Amino acid sequence: MKFSVLASGSKGNSTIIETKNTRILVDIGISFRQLNSRLEGLGLTSSPLNGVLITHEHTDHVSGLNMLLKKVDTTCFLTKETYDGMFYKVKENIEEKNLEFIKPYKRFHIGDLSIYPISISHDSNDCVGYVINDGEKKIVYVTDVGYLPEKDFDELRNADAYVFESNYDVTLLFTSNRPYYLKTRIDSIKGHMSNNDSAYNLANLIGEKTKQIILAHPSKECNEEDKIIETFESVFDDYGYRIEDYNLIVAKQDIPTKLIKL
Repeated sequence: MKFSVLASGSKGNSTIIETKNTRILVDIGISFRQLNSRLEGLGLTSSPLNGVLITHEHTDHVSGLNMLLKKVDTTCFLTKETYDGMFYKVKENIEEKNLEFIKPYKRFHIGDLSIYPISISHDSNDCVGYVINDGEKKIVYVTDVGYLPEKDFDELRNADAYVFESNYDVTLLFTSNRPYYLKTRIDSIKGHMSNNDSAYNLANLIGEKTKQIILAHPSKECNEEDKIIETFESVFDDYGYRIEDYNLIVAKQDIPTKLIKL
């Protein structure tokens, strides 16, 4: 299984995952032109595409969906509540034949991928994360999350790779010029995950198989790569882990990660 985080942040999110026989996207919050440009840089194309998984209806995760479905013959997998909450201009050109509604905690398959959606605590209609398995390797994809309940930990543990939110540094957030209501929303269980929260959650999830960690959705205004790395080094050390044992990458808004082979 190979994957690349093509874009990550408040201006657009998208990740490509592929096996020998199957290629999917998780979210499409960038334009079709940008999608193709970033895929071409990795030696990939947007077609054929076996499916698009949508985490939730916020624009930075779905803004390119209607154009993608116009240009590429594929199916969009999302919850009915997420579809209902989409901005009408995104929905207006999406045909029903291109949609398949899913439910949290109900496994489904796309090609040779087994996909298990979990409910995510976020200020959206029905946000989900995904556990994606090809029978040998497992990717856990959890972004835009304020709180992760322990009841989901068993399913999320010991993945080969994590794409996991590390959105903000608490000090940078609360000393920023953002309105106070926005700061408290971001810092709530329905908002986003701080660097500390992300590090402590991952320290409880990683296992012997874990080799790759992508820290996703970093805030441009309220986070810095150095602060993310410093936080993870400190927390992992508390748990007896060495950050050097993991290929830890902070995802970027405008630059895709390399194509990572698990």
